[in-house]
Amino acid sequence: MTAVFTLSVQCRLASSHVLAGCPPCDRLHGHTWTVRAFWEFHGLDQHGMGANFRELKEVLRREVHDRFDHRHLNDIAPFDRVPPTAENLAREVFTLLRETYRPGPAGRLARVEVWEGPDACAAFSE
Repeated sequence: MTAVFTLSVQCRLASSHVLAGCPPCDRLHGHTWTVRAFWEFHGLDQHGMGANFRELKEVLRREVHDRFDHRHLNDIAPFDRVPPTAENLAREVFTLLRETYRPGPAGRLARVEVWEGPDACAAFSE
């Protein structure tokens, strides 16, 4: 059996959205979201790591926090065209991270979770 290491980092962001036609979410409201990204590694580098946590935190800050924090999601692509649900946000974050960070031949982005609060989460993986 092949060993798999899973590394995860998270960030928090505050943003608002409106979900048209979905009472009561069709009114302007916001969340303090927690976004968690999980990478899987089928090996470790010469330092005994799948990846450096500092590097993973930086890519999450740059691609997710800086893009969505203190923003109205309905004004940001692709949410100006698709509903800014937790599910669609999870898929968008997954796509952004997969396109901007390549963890090397032994690693891959496995999953993204988007938490609207402490009790509700949507996850996306491929």
